[in-house]
Amino acid sequence: MIEVKNYFQNQDKNSNIVATINFYIPEWGLYLNKCKFIRKKNGGFFIGFPSEKKEGVGEEVKYFPYFFFDKDKADRFQSAAQKAVDKWIKDNVYE
Repeated sequence: MIEVKNYFQNQDKNSNIVATINFYIPEWGLYLNKCKFIRKKNGGFFIGFPSEKKEGVGEEVKYFPYFFFDKDKADRFQSAAQKAVDKWIKDNVYE
């Protein structure tokens, strides 16, 4: 189970970053702070991890996440995190 501890909505309506979210995974005693709730071009969403932006002269911008999961755990995390975000929004925005 994953919990949303903080949800900070982005005020820039033109940004694909909807919010910055802090998660807690009680089973592991793990806090994942400064994750980004990002709107995809197709209208879906995903959770982006905090990262460092790198760009060299004449190179495209690259982002290097501070942490990440392997493929199986990443898929499970995305699914559980989406459910936690949906629950948080339902409980806090649409009351």
